Amino acid sequence: MVAVFVTTLLLGATSSLAASPVEAGKVYSGSEGEEVAVVPLSPRSSKKYILRVQGTGSELDGKVLPFELKDWSTNSTEQHNYVTQWKGRGYTVLYMRNSSYELNVPGRAKEIRVSFDEKRTKALNAEEVYKQHQKQQADGTLEKLMAFDRKGEMARHDKDYGATLQEMNNACGTSVAASIDWSSITDDQLKELSISGYCEPSLSVLKDLCTVSNVARQTVKEKVKQVSCRLGASLEPKFDAQRLIWTTSRDASNQETFAKKFYKTNL
Repeated sequence: MVAVFVTTLLLGATSSLAASPVEAGKVYSGSEGEEVAVVPLSPRSSKKYILRVQGTGSELDGKVLPFELKDWSTNSTEQHNYVTQWKGRGYTVLYMRNSSYELNVPGRAKEIRVSFDEKRTKALNAEEVYKQHQKQQADGTLEKLMAFDRKGEMARHDKDYGATLQEMNNACGTSVAASIDWSSITDDQLKELSISGYCEPSLSVLKDLCTVSNVARQTVKEKVKQVSCRLGASLEPKFDAQRLIWTTSRDASNQETFAKKFYKTNL
């Protein structure tokens, strides 16, 4: 699997590329017309590159982002990752392991196997790729793609959490309202953690209880009207009247087991 690394690639680094000449690049292509042009910046020892992806049907197509080459090789394995910043996170687009290359793009569940394409490499104009990069840098295209989109991330997690809530309400015959307390979650936590995944056990365990027990179903109907999920220092949920405040933490484990015990004791 292509790994997604949380690395910091400063946006300011892109501005310095304007003075950096490019060297001859290479093109790697896939079986369905996908391709990635890999253009090194001089000096090559800096391990700075620009990559242009095309033909994948993803948001990356046509974009020329700045990359760093990360060497993760060991004594037995040669591994290189071309890492950029994508929506505020370190993101590996091209991955090489023992001379085998895979392309990773947003929206595609599986990596794309690519290989060196001699014909396209000969036709590649590195200066043209660099000019595209400069233009996209100047008009804000790259900054928009690289910047962290907190609102978009929140909306995605709210949608996933809402789907779990709907399943719980259907199973329990309830109309419980639930929300994520975003004021308790920092940008760094949102970048690193699956917030909806941390919050969902508070609802999924209620759904399971309602599914197997009519008594539990009736109890949930009577005692749970609201659920609020927040991130704190430890896993410490509590009831405030008919409102469940599900406080979890980044180090919380076995939340489903914990939730079952908590509900049996507190409902």
